Amino acid sequence: MLKLPEFRVFVRPRGVMDPAEAERVESGLAAGRAILAVAAGIGIYVDPAGPLQHQFLVNSLALIYVFYSVGALVFPSWRKQAVRHPVTVYAVDVAWLALLNSFTEDQNSPFFVFFIFALVSAAYRWGARETLVTGILLSVFSLWLGRSDLLFFIPRLAYVLITGMVLGYLAHAEKRLRAETSLIARAMGKAQAEFTLTQVMASVLEEIRQFYAATAVIVAVVEKRSGRAYVAICKPPADKPHQLQITELSPLAKTIYLFASDAHAWHMARSKQKRFTVFATGEDGQQLGHIEIPLEEAFLRAHPFESLFGVAISSGEELSGRLYVLDPQLQRSREAELAFICKLARQVTPAVYNVYLWRRHKAHVGATERARIACDLHDGVVQSLTGLALHLEAERNERDSQKQRELLSSIPALIRSEIHNLRELIDQLTSVDLRPGELVPFLVEFVEKFQRDTAISAKLVLESEDVALPSRVCREIAGIVREALANVRKHSYAHHVLVRFSSQRGRWNLVIDDDGRGFDFSGTLSLAELDAIHKGPRTIKERVRLLKGQLTIESRPGAGSRLTISAPLKL
Repeated sequence: MLKLPEFRVFVRPRGVMDPAEAERVESGLAAGRAILAVAAGIGIYVDPAGPLQHQFLVNSLALIYVFYSVGALVFPSWRKQAVRHPVTVYAVDVAWLALLNSFTEDQNSPFFVFFIFALVSAAYRWGARETLVTGILLSVFSLWLGRSDLLFFIPRLAYVLITGMVLGYLAHAEKRLRAETSLIARAMGKAQAEFTLTQVMASVLEEIRQFYAATAVIVAVVEKRSGRAYVAICKPPADKPHQLQITELSPLAKTIYLFASDAHAWHMARSKQKRFTVFATGEDGQQLGHIEIPLEEAFLRAHPFESLFGVAISSGEELSGRLYVLDPQLQRSREAELAFICKLARQVTPAVYNVYLWRRHKAHVGATERARIACDLHDGVVQSLTGLALHLEAERNERDSQKQRELLSSIPALIRSEIHNLRELIDQLTSVDLRPGELVPFLVEFVEKFQRDTAISAKLVLESEDVALPSRVCREIAGIVREALANVRKHSYAHHVLVRFSSQRGRWNLVIDDDGRGFDFSGTLSLAELDAIHKGPRTIKERVRLLKGQLTIESRPGAGSRLTISAPLKL
């Protein structure tokens, strides 16, 4: 059965008329007004309207309105700004139409089409309520200023009101749909990997809270593997626009927010009898019969409300939870509002979850990098300094002057080597902040510096110099190149290394080829195969996973190795 969407047409949609949109609306209305005015002027010239005694007055009013309409279209364009007083422009339109139609009493007046324009302008500026008021004002003014009888006035009023109802309903539905689409786009736009997970959640939840004019928005999630649960509460305090409170839930408190229920989404509101009425739907969106939502008293005491949205959220096999919106202001039926908030949760949750995964992988990469640096310090600098101490101890006890000279001559070389190692570790600890377009200059400079410092012949081949990758991708690529070349210097004993970077078919490709001794295996292995045998550089493997890329290592023992990495240009 065909079912029209339900709207509360006399409630103006929230948050849909930002300055850019208001400018677009006013520009469109100005263009429409100018076209109609010019067309009416031409029509009057071809076929004069109104009684003979009013013809000059009608023609003069029409001509004035033509100049006004063209000026209203051109003047804001010259000033490069939108109309700042749309109510004044609206009042001029209504007054002019009422006055002009009062002098053209013919029921087939060509100016009646301007009634429709006035209704459209009210509908797209504001909503259904203002559209109906506009229709009533135009009809009443025409009756008052003119000499029309009731037999002519009543049908005209009916036509205008019906047209106003239809236009108001359609404009309201379009504004609401645009507001919902804009909310989803804004919420997903907040889920950027450059921000922390707390910043992303605070921004997303505040967007939802403002859209529904809610007193608070709550998200409770549980990690399925560890069983740890958290709750995030977004509400507007008195001194700040919004803030986010995140706390870990105890096993007892977990049941307050994450209780078992057959309902996937529900709306509950307190009735006059202080009891809650519940409307609930399942995962398929179908309404459930009589169902109780087992909210505990602890929830009601901590978060008092008159009405509540609740919807289950899930992200793969790792996270599940529930979203609560306290005291939302409804603009449609509960069924329609529940359907939208389920759609919102389905589309926004994966974006926030991706930020969660990205941050978790970044933390894992950081821990792996710190462990590697600690190992390098222990196996390199610490052991070298220990060996240096032993050499000095041996030199003190050595009587043979020739052996003393040999020992002393080896100490400066050892110290220089460890100084180079320490400088390399310092470089790796220094973060690289690359903007889009800065990756290629960094690679050129870094490869040249590597060749100067190590005396290893290093060459960079760029097959795509105009690749503009996101900043976080540039940082990971720079880290991969630094780690790979550090491994070449330390372990490969290579004389030549080639770095090749290119992009094609929506992917970037990085190849690092050396003529050293290779890895301790023979053949070509993928990332999964390397993980299975616990081979390959750990930090590089983690960075490739962060980039959702592919890694292969070709090892030729005694003849060198080749690392090939490929990943999509857009994550």
